Amino acid sequence: MLRPILLIASLSLAALPGAAQAEEGRPLARFRMDQLQQSVGLPEPQARAVVDRWARYDLDQFEKMRQIHQIRRQFNDILLGPGAEEDKNAKVRPLLEQFVELRRQQAELKLKFEDDIRARLSPAQQVRLILHVEEMQRRVADAIRQGIPNRPGRLGLGQRFQ
Repeated sequence: MLRPILLIASLSLAALPGAAQAEEGRPLARFRMDQLQQSVGLPEPQARAVVDRWARYDLDQFEKMRQIHQIRRQFNDILLGPGAEEDKNAKVRPLLEQFVELRRQQAELKLKFEDDIRARLSPAQQVRLILHVEEMQRRVADAIRQGIPNRPGRLGLGQRFQ
């Protein structure tokens, strides 16, 4: 399956909050075009169609991620703030429902994106893309492990909710 693509797309969004919409002037779109042509072997028109679809996915996913991050901040504020456990439960419950729904919508976006991309690729191209993206994912994960410290004000490993 094409799940590894999604991590790369998500991480790329963090670096480029505007998301890639067009190849010209957009480093992410250019990078994707190059990778699809060189590593996956797609001809330019096919690569461009995939990049265009990927950009639409990025925009949709970025909005869902923004909403989820907003809810997570609210979770932190409530759970780390004053109040009894019952009060915190009452405040968190409706946010939890929103959070779960957004996660469901994210999963649906992923599946639709993957189906659309797969429809444009031969089985061999799909395998090349999967292998290439998995390698990129390993590199990004290594870079993240080496360089992202806990940020103040957020729950890190070892911290507990009150």
